[in-house]
Amino acid sequence: MTIESKLFNLCIDESPPRNKPLVAKYMRSFAFPVLSKLSPFNISKTGSYLSANKNVILQKYGAEAENDITSVLEKLESLIADILSNSPFRELSSDNIDVKIWNKVLDDFSDQDGSRPTWVYTNWLYTECYIHRRIFEAFETSTFLKNYDPFYEQKMKALSHCEEAMDILGKFLIKYFNKNNVPLKNLREDLPKIIKCALWGNRCDLSQTGGDAIAQTESPLDLVESLQDLMLADESSKIVDFLFTSLNESKNNKILDIILDNAGYELFTDLCLADYLVTYKFVDIVRFHGKAIPWFVSDVTSQDFTATINYIAHTSRSETLKELGKRWEGYFKSGQWIFESEQFWTLPFNFGQMKSLDNELYSKLSESFLIISKGDLNYRKLVGDIFWEPTVPFTQAVGSFKPSKLLALRTLKSDITCGLAEGLAEHISKNDPDWLKIGKYAVIHVDGL
Repeated sequence: MTIESKLFNLCIDESPPRNKPLVAKYMRSFAFPVLSKLSPFNISKTGSYLSANKNVILQKYGAEAENDITSVLEKLESLIADILSNSPFRELSSDNIDVKIWNKVLDDFSDQDGSRPTWVYTNWLYTECYIHRRIFEAFETSTFLKNYDPFYEQKMKALSHCEEAMDILGKFLIKYFNKNNVPLKNLREDLPKIIKCALWGNRCDLSQTGGDAIAQTESPLDLVESLQDLMLADESSKIVDFLFTSLNESKNNKILDIILDNAGYELFTDLCLADYLVTYKFVDIVRFHGKAIPWFVSDVTSQDFTATINYIAHTSRSETLKELGKRWEGYFKSGQWIFESEQFWTLPFNFGQMKSLDNELYSKLSESFLIISKGDLNYRKLVGDIFWEPTVPFTQAVGSFKPSKLLALRTLKSDITCGLAEGLAEHISKNDPDWLKIGKYAVIHVDGL
């Protein structure tokens, strides 16, 4: 029996039960192919990138780093073997500040007799986050590669591959920004387009391709129009009404919190949206929330964030993009834009647990005028990674996570969905069986409005 067939034999050829957290043992859920194929593939590609950059690493850190490379590769291979053999989870073994929390979670998921959770049978959100935490552990327990991000170059390459599309959106915005007076009517017409540019930017996700760049070459604004029929829920009008109503209020220091997802083109569109909202006084301060460690291949870290703005401002071929990038540098120098990377975002918890587990972060978000949540994993965490009935209202699925008004922008890349019209999920399934998993469709949901 092969390792792969053993994993198959442990699973059930059924869809996961409704209104329960996802578990990988159900072969008709997206969790099973991610566990059995995509995750091992991504881990293997991580090792491949490390090997491919061996000479560069040795030039930077010296010949002694070769032992680190060998050690990391062995640990990545061991992780793949653990997954495919459904071995019990083990404790993390580094001195990172989050290790005590991860090891307590392991204890919480273990049986009373001490039996530890395994990949196939455990809450999928925990399992998938544990996979990516183990990848980082392979690096952080080394001597020279503690902070090495094996996908950094791929994230930056993905950004440069999308420069044509970025230039189109950049020209649109700079033309706007250079006008002395823009009629409110024009702002109201164009704000939904900018929001949806940020939404569809979420299609560019390196975790779906093992780090291979996805080029975005079409006009983002034309794309918004052409993809409207793929919007399964579109509550953008509610957020636009809310933002325009707020212009008549005298409230100062309105804070926008953006919970980021992917680096590359998606981050660029997030920055464009933030600039638009600041320029026209919808908000005053923007706090961007990224990841403290390399996470899910392409999630935004502090290094990615800084490098992206630096690339736009100084390296891009477009003078328009350079002008845009220098605006963004100015926002950071003035303190209007802030980047933060709280630990909670790389822990295996859903957002409903935030208030009890990280009240400081929850209180910070409670100061917010508006929270924007980007992407699939954040959406899953918002709704508890539960396989809801598709018609369950988004506000119900979000549960107790109510620090402020919320806008969720997400292209669908997993089984989890909610807030859809009666019969819509069944209708799409007939013609597009994989509709939930391929990033083709999207939703815009709001809560608190």
